[in-house]
Amino acid sequence: MDENILLRLRVEDLLYREADLLDLWRLEEWLALYTDDAHYHVPPSDVDGDHADPNTSLFYIVDDAVRMRERVIRLSKVGAHSEHPRSKVRHLVSNVRVRREGATIHARSSFAVWRAKDITTDVFVGHYLHELVEQDGELKIAKKTCVLDMEALRPHARISIIL
Repeated sequence: MDENILLRLRVEDLLYREADLLDLWRLEEWLALYTDDAHYHVPPSDVDGDHADPNTSLFYIVDDAVRMRERVIRLSKVGAHSEHPRSKVRHLVSNVRVRREGATIHARSSFAVWRAKDITTDVFVGHYLHELVEQDGELKIAKKTCVLDMEALRPHARISIIL
């Protein structure tokens, strides 16, 4: 089988596993998919999210590995009022495109994330930009950028889940 097809299948498997873990609220396992120096970004909806820079734009979320761990801990506590009881979420990932650039694998995919809580359902749509690396024979996520293809968060008002 073609090497590019095999790479895309491996990347798709990782992205689908990530989505499933988030849907099941298995956040510790989700976190284990990331490198120790990973980053998780959600740029604002009023800039070109593919090229946005957290040093020049105010992002919704700019997490490094430490903040990602803190987010997981916080979402697991009863004190996280916006997620206790937790939301029901469903992540759909499609249109996965992959290219290798040296040791980094770049993946672009489309997403729709449904969040149901307190008789309200929100839908977040956009695309993911993943930077992946191989560590010990496994693909790991070094960076994930969630670009919202929405004009604003309203009526959602906040992102209390992990996109």
